[in-house]
Amino acid sequence: MGTAESVVSVPVMFGGPSPVKLAATVLFHLPSAAKMRGAEPFDAFHTSIVLGDVEYAFSGQGIRATRPYVSHSMLKRQTEVRMMGHTNFSAHQMVQFLTQFFQPGTYDLLCKNCNSFSDCALYLLLGQRLEAKYSRMERTGKVGQKRIGLMSALRLIGMNYQANPASQNFQVDEVLAKTDLCMRGRGVRPAQHYRLVEIEDAPRCCLACC
Repeated sequence: MGTAESVVSVPVMFGGPSPVKLAATVLFHLPSAAKMRGAEPFDAFHTSIVLGDVEYAFSGQGIRATRPYVSHSMLKRQTEVRMMGHTNFSAHQMVQFLTQFFQPGTYDLLCKNCNSFSDCALYLLLGQRLEAKYSRMERTGKVGQKRIGLMSALRLIGMNYQANPASQNFQVDEVLAKTDLCMRGRGVRPAQHYRLVEIEDAPRCCLACC
């Protein structure tokens, strides 16, 4: 979201540990249990990461860098902002690593959205995961009968979901595993932040050069 004028350049380096914030705004409320074939009602969220004084969010245009909270401004709802911690990673490092997974044209409302990016960014920057409540809609959409109910609920609120073929095989856990592989042995952050998962294909790793 936001306009072209709101886009800012990605800083290459920070002078020291930079604050990491999570911004979250309710997108819409999904209907009652009766209308969703047994599923409980819940809120769907838009989230983004604020690193230093720049916001990063994922959309159909890829990873966008803007002034803080620009991607939330059109939602006309209160935005919750939480301080998550501090990181020594630069914005340049974060964007360079995550862009390979979050390309323009690969956004999908259920399979690969802003919350997928926020989850991966938090893990890269801080070794933390996005709180489950923010991605409940996506998790519901992956479960057979619940997915059918979710599609019905989205139609009830006027949303006609169209799956993006470029994103149907995307898995956040695969990105996290590749993050672990890239970090391991580089001494970038304490080993206890990692889930040391073995994978066959190593990702491009551009984190040790800065």
